[in-house]
Amino acid sequence: MIPVEVVGVRIEMPSNQPIVLLKEVDGSRFLPIWVGAVEATSIAFAQQGVEPPRPLTHDLISLIISSLDTTVTAVHLTHLQEGVFYANLVLTDAQSNEKIISARPSDAIA
Repeated sequence: MIPVEVVGVRIEMPSNQPIVLLKEVDGSRFLPIWVGAVEATSIAFAQQGVEPPRPLTHDLISLIISSLDTTVTAVHLTHLQEGVFYANLVLTDAQSNEKIISARPSDAIA
């Protein structure tokens, strides 16, 4: 696995589609992932520390995970198939048990 970090949310021109831009932690390569507007908004809000007046869907999922004494410990981009990225969300509970859940990269990052 190559560790990456979220650089931010951008708009790809000329299609006007939101992307999440990832960058290698110890390198100079970037990876754009096309996402939906809702996911882009959730990711941008989180990066900017914006708290909506009511929880968005991704906020609700985060609250549920926390209430179960579990944390998101990693997001693994597993493969690319026909232009679609696939990912796994790694959850770890208080007893260090891991659960791996298949997820869209945009949902896992948000």
